[in-house]
Amino acid sequence: MSKDALGPMESTSLADQAYRRLRDAIQAGTLRPGEKITERDLAGRLGVSPTPIREALRQLVHDRVVERVGPRSLRIADHSASARSEIVEAEIRLSALMARLAARNATAAQLTELVKILDRGDRLVGEIERSVADQGLAAATPEQLTAVFRVMREFHHHVEGCVTNPVLEGLLEQARAFSDEERLDLTMRLVPERAEAFRRRYHEHREILDALLERDEERAERLAMRHHREALAQLSAG
Repeated sequence: MSKDALGPMESTSLADQAYRRLRDAIQAGTLRPGEKITERDLAGRLGVSPTPIREALRQLVHDRVVERVGPRSLRIADHSASARSEIVEAEIRLSALMARLAARNATAAQLTELVKILDRGDRLVGEIERSVADQGLAAATPEQLTAVFRVMREFHHHVEGCVTNPVLEGLLEQARAFSDEERLDLTMRLVPERAEAFRRRYHEHREILDALLERDEERAERLAMRHHREALAQLSAG
């Protein structure tokens, strides 16, 4: 994205649009790591009032893309490679723990919902593979890939919800190396070249589900550890 990433926005823009524009500018380097920012300056550059900027920045702080360094001072986060690696490791281990606890604590209704989520995903993948013949997911449209991605994230969030431990859910949310929207952006860029890896990761969800249905805590944790490690390694490399 060019320097125009911070050009004026339409007057009807909402906070989520401001969030997207700011995040794109950060990824493009228009807003640099360590750079100090203010609501007033960003509002002026985007051509909107401070209110949507304030809401967008609140979400970016939550995503750890922006850091609050004082009551009115913010800056673009500058995570070192080692710090990002440690965050990734924390997310992997917490996600694996959540799978273990889900195998232990999930109710029959929650497990049924997980089955429904993956059944819906299987239908989406099947439709894609039938429509593009031997090209597989590499030839899927952005809309199709987004739909499959949303199912995958819904599955993982539902697994986390099965644990019914707000403290652990909060820890995992804080430890996420990438927000769902960042994951989606990276996935959309990676799939054309790594479609088979994406397809394999999708089908790993069924293996995790089988372990949950069997109440096999050790297997659920092991499978989730492997799954999240590979997924986050590819996202980090992308």
